[in-house]
Amino acid sequence: MIPMPGGRRLLRSAVVATLNTLIIVCLPLIWILRLLLHKPLVSARLSCWTGAPILTLVLKCKAEKSLGFKSFTVVPTTYHTTSQFDFVLDRGPLRSRWTALAWRYVAFALVCLCCRHVHAYFDGGLLPSLHPRTFSKVELFSYQVLSVKLFVWTYGGDVRDQTTTQKLGEPNCCTDCQSIGIACICLAGKRLDNVSRVVRSATQTFSMGDMVEYTPGSRNDLFFWPVDLTREDGATYLTEFPKQHARPLRIVHAPNHPQFKGTAYLQTAVEELKAEGVPVELVLVQGKSNREALDVYRSADVIFDQCMIGFHGYFALEAMALGKPVMCFIRKPDAYLLAPKECPIINTSIGTLKDDLRRLASKQVDLEEIGRQGRSYIEKYYTMKAFTKRLGKAYRDLGLIV
Repeated sequence: MIPMPGGRRLLRSAVVATLNTLIIVCLPLIWILRLLLHKPLVSARLSCWTGAPILTLVLKCKAEKSLGFKSFTVVPTTYHTTSQFDFVLDRGPLRSRWTALAWRYVAFALVCLCCRHVHAYFDGGLLPSLHPRTFSKVELFSYQVLSVKLFVWTYGGDVRDQTTTQKLGEPNCCTDCQSIGIACICLAGKRLDNVSRVVRSATQTFSMGDMVEYTPGSRNDLFFWPVDLTREDGATYLTEFPKQHARPLRIVHAPNHPQFKGTAYLQTAVEELKAEGVPVELVLVQGKSNREALDVYRSADVIFDQCMIGFHGYFALEAMALGKPVMCFIRKPDAYLLAPKECPIINTSIGTLKDDLRRLASKQVDLEEIGRQGRSYIEKYYTMKAFTKRLGKAYRDLGLIV
């Protein structure tokens, strides 16, 4: 996120404040219309997924559809990794920064009128906030007034703050961070205020992995990053297990956030091993769509996720689905992992990374077997069916389905 120039930021804040006032003024009318439409809305079971355009948002929405809801996704914008959302509010030939902002309010009014449920992240849903990385107070207030059930999920930067992160020990997200106040919410007080406000408004919050350290009271057993193994009739995640061969050990890494993933430490370790005559090579994947990146991952002997954060990313799950061994720093395996005894992730850290790579390059480790274990782990715990089952249990516990 690149901060806007001061004048433009002030103008945008003024416009947002004006539109927020308009929403508040219109709430009584929306409440009346919603009351009149109560019965058809209940039977329609409309559910909106919104907020940051995270790849797994689409998959969670798909899982909810399997439970009988008419679910759809609406996002303000998209990243280069995927654009497979139902509605993207800044897309179209006549869209600009300001029309996209206006469409967010139009979409919000329609969602308030028609939806039973809304899903978002801790740093917001449809409406922009006057304070970056926080949930709009107007949006939270509106859902409460209209009795719209709000479910809030995490993705990482929406909940991580410096104080809590540094207490986890070294290394961590903050160790080499050069994006203070941009990449994460960062300020502990700001995070605590935002989380407590969201928790008071939400029907349920969901978290997992290291993110549970920042979300007191959340439900943490859903592990909500499913992998759709049926995508393109199974071709997307067609396995290609690593084989023993004469070429150097090929390490593939996606440094979309290098300062948080320990990319520099990986590059240093690889260069030092090369200088020692150890047969290793590093392939970096940057600026590619998810589909293009998966093609590169297939060429890997091992996938390096990160050695700083302390929890794996979605990248690691996709790599295991492809049958690739994964290296990643897991700070608390028993607390953070789903079925930790069955998870074949190679737990590495800054201090052990070079030796771990040396061991893998020596061909004394059966990389094919680790790859097969990873694929089995995904098939058992991270398929759409497995996640839908966990989501269904949560919904039954909440009384949303019978």
